[in-house]
Amino acid sequence: MTDPIISAEMSFPAGAAIGTIMTLDDPARGKLDTATLAAPEVWVDVTPWLRSFKIKRGVSRATSPILRYEPGKASLVLDNRDRRFDPENLDGPYVAAGITQVTPMRAVRIRATWDGITYDLFRGYIDDWDITWEDPDSQAVALCTDAFKVLAKADREALLSPVGAGEMSGARIHRILDGIDWPATDRIIGVGNVTVQETSLGGKALEELQLTSDSDIGELYIDGAGRVVFRGRFASVLEDRSNLPQGVFGDLPGELPYKYDGLKNRYSDEQLVNLARIGRVGGTVQVVQDAASIERFLEQPYEKTNLIMESDSDALGYAAWIVSISRDPELHFDSMIIEPPHSPDLLYPHALGREIGDRITVIRRPPGGGDPIERDVWIRGMEHEWKPKDWRTTWAFQSASKTVHLLVLDDPDLGQLDNTALA
Repeated sequence: MTDPIISAEMSFPAGAAIGTIMTLDDPARGKLDTATLAAPEVWVDVTPWLRSFKIKRGVSRATSPILRYEPGKASLVLDNRDRRFDPENLDGPYVAAGITQVTPMRAVRIRATWDGITYDLFRGYIDDWDITWEDPDSQAVALCTDAFKVLAKADREALLSPVGAGEMSGARIHRILDGIDWPATDRIIGVGNVTVQETSLGGKALEELQLTSDSDIGELYIDGAGRVVFRGRFASVLEDRSNLPQGVFGDLPGELPYKYDGLKNRYSDEQLVNLARIGRVGGTVQVVQDAASIERFLEQPYEKTNLIMESDSDALGYAAWIVSISRDPELHFDSMIIEPPHSPDLLYPHALGREIGDRITVIRRPPGGGDPIERDVWIRGMEHEWKPKDWRTTWAFQSASKTVHLLVLDDPDLGQLDNTALA
């Protein structure tokens, strides 16, 4: 097998929906009593007209020790020579009761099957149809955004009496999603690691979700299946996919190959922090600094004072964590390109299967001799570019070499003094 089987589908008959449509063979949406039973034609296969696609999820670049993930984007280039994707063509196949179904906000999903395993690459909603004609050719480009688009527009009226004081950050994420009727099958929410202040659940849902995640030093993103994912700050040391390398990429036989001129490194001050001012609403701003780093590099501040953790001690731990991993500059790998068609058996499982937060090892042996450069990195962003017989995946990295193993009470490994940092 040399190429994955691509599947691109749109929900033309169903219109806009948020994930509750029953999908046969899906481990979550394929269960009775957890999804809405819909007609089999809800998802319309548009793969025969697919010329190419691009998908981008996560961050473009990791430019700060604390990351906010960007909305996922996709573009599908479709053959439109028969005008099937033209909303003005009411004789086309996607018309119901004389009304075109080729509209914005149609659900879209892109999947790929390799070696009997189907991988979800993108699920989101169409923003715009860009149709061009160059006789005799015509193509339609569907521009799409993932569920962050819906969450950003979900505006809520504030409660008269605030709720949720003292609940864990993960419980707060659930509360926000429950408040906008986000399906339980379309979320993967960790417990989190801090308790949070009360909330009136007002304003934009995405803004409060991101603030809650920020207060935990957590991760909030939409995965390839369209699910809201929240991981607390200790996921990087407690979950195997982030704590243990999932692959070793290098430039020698026996290592997973990457595009040799597609590995980018940086050695800059953009992630340098030696003075952190962190505060919670109603609390006292906590200041942590590293005098030795300030003497060498001048003050490199980071400030965030609108967080919602309950205690000043959690704010202090937040500040200490940032300074401890960011007080010194580091030569780090910024991004890397892999081209699976050149080594399909080795690379397609990684191109398709890696997710935001996965840890890998990257090795570079520069010309001129000397020791190799080896770094562990977390994948923080991913971009797929596909056309028939061609596939390129680019990963954006954040260094995992400075992982701080903070003290986690009751954990058999991270709960031992002298092995961890108290935060």
